[in-house]
Amino acid sequence: MNRREFLAAGVGGALGSSVLGADEWRKPTTTRQDSLRAAFPRLESDVFLNAAGGTPLGTFAEEGLRRYMAFQQLGPGAGRGDYVAEMQANVGGLFGELIGARASEIALVHCTKAGEQIVLDGLDPLGRGRNVVTNDMHFSGSLHNLVGYQRAGADVRIVRGRDWDVALEDMAAAIDDRTALVAVTLLSNVNGRIEPMRELADIAHAHGALVYADIIQAAGIVPLDMRRLGIDFAASNGYKWLYGVHGAGFLYVRDELQGTALPDRLFPGHVQYNYPPWVPAPDPRHDALTYSAPTDASRYQPGHVSYLAYCAVYEGLKVVHEIGVDAALRHSVRLNQHLRARLDPNRFECITPEVDRSPIIAFAVKEPGGLRDKLRAGNVVITVAGNRLRVSPGLYNHVGDIDVLADLLS
Repeated sequence: MNRREFLAAGVGGALGSSVLGADEWRKPTTTRQDSLRAAFPRLESDVFLNAAGGTPLGTFAEEGLRRYMAFQQLGPGAGRGDYVAEMQANVGGLFGELIGARASEIALVHCTKAGEQIVLDGLDPLGRGRNVVTNDMHFSGSLHNLVGYQRAGADVRIVRGRDWDVALEDMAAAIDDRTALVAVTLLSNVNGRIEPMRELADIAHAHGALVYADIIQAAGIVPLDMRRLGIDFAASNGYKWLYGVHGAGFLYVRDELQGTALPDRLFPGHVQYNYPPWVPAPDPRHDALTYSAPTDASRYQPGHVSYLAYCAVYEGLKVVHEIGVDAALRHSVRLNQHLRARLDPNRFECITPEVDRSPIIAFAVKEPGGLRDKLRAGNVVITVAGNRLRVSPGLYNHVGDIDVLADLLS
């Protein structure tokens, strides 16, 4: 089964909506999507097409920040404490719903790489002659970390792709019975490539390995189901397609692996003293220091996190749930297809393997000279790296934004 056949199969439905026809982008968006544009003041001055790099701050997320700051400034009265408690109780569950996970499987971490590091530290996948397999479409910051392990003598196997894609058979060849972890990025920040996750996970699990996925570019914009995709661990952050800010990340750990395959390392919580002078009379049923360990994914949290940042992401999650991930993906795909149709393929070679499923589209530019200056002069925000450009429209964008970019590039 090749990549396109895999993505067209039933399991591929966990990664995105059905293939869009050539003119699907022309259908109108919902009224809610159109009205959402007004919530982003930056759009008054910039054509912002870089959600994959981080979204501008919306007024709804700003309100979450304001409510937390009011709590810090003025105390818990007048419902301020109730709002913070509500956020703390619900933010992990709202994220879990987006990725097909239980609230008990979600921990709060300060960034995506922190979540990946918890997995690396807990599994110890590079000890006792074992290895980690990844590929060169994994997030470059994660690769930097893994190359560091490699240079320190660890068996880290980085599969190289060809033509902006990685062949599943090449990944399979690198995985063996000593592989402890396969770590990949589900949706590439480079070009929107989608990892054939279920098939890769089946190969890894057949060898006894576990699977980690960086899902920061998928969460909130691509329909996901962790179990259907065979993912054991995943991490994300809230400042891209969740419309929040930096510092509010999420770690998914499958329930069955908590405290077993991924041992406890941080032991968060507070002891209770069971001896004088802390208590007048010790309770003989308990130890001197009573220890009650968390039994869900909060066992991996590092203590206090940036509740301020999570208030912004909490409001972003509400918006994503209201509009729906399927609708959000269709919106981005339509705009990307419109851009591809408008650009000269001889000058702008599309290097995104699944343009009908990915919210990110990228092009290799034949003559990139002066491109950054053009974009800056036109107040157009996309990502440019070498001879590549990457476009990632969000819910706040419309066809007019794409036309501005296409006119500038032509």
